[in-house]
Amino acid sequence: MNILQSLFEEVTRPKQPLHVGEVMLLWTMYTGVKESRAICLMMTNHTTDPDLKELIEHFIADLETPMAKRVAEVMLNEGLTLPPTTGDRPAANESAIPPGAKLTDMEVANLLVVKLEGMMHVCHAALLQSIRSDIGQMFYAFQSHLLAQGFTLKNLMQKRGWLRLPPYYHPEGSAAGR
Repeated sequence: MNILQSLFEEVTRPKQPLHVGEVMLLWTMYTGVKESRAICLMMTNHTTDPDLKELIEHFIADLETPMAKRVAEVMLNEGLTLPPTTGDRPAANESAIPPGAKLTDMEVANLLVVKLEGMMHVCHAALLQSIRSDIGQMFYAFQSHLLAQGFTLKNLMQKRGWLRLPPYYHPEGSAAGR
């Protein structure tokens, strides 16, 4: 982690205006995080697993909310307008959701994986495209937190048997394939 931080410090320049790519990445991240929050709130209505529910609530409180706030601060300080996003979903009684409309805990966990992957992709793109070190550092911190959340989710999915694995590959003629 110190290597990346020192690289960011090496390219520190007087604060320049954001370039078009940085603006697009900020816009995309803000929209993604706010929309993810709405989806995560909806997922808490569907799950019956207390550990998964706690993980989603942690994801909302400790990742999505601070990330949205930080990106909004940067955008507003730079004179950018915030994109319109979906508002929060109300709490619902999970037992009132009809079986044909209710997501299983496995589906909820896999949807959360997709959300994490999408946000990590934006962070990765921002790390590659950001010229301003403050923007790169912000996205690096986001990616680190998302990665930690992903490991926690993966462990829960393995524990519950929800992790979908591709078949193992054993090439013919190898020691493993005999």
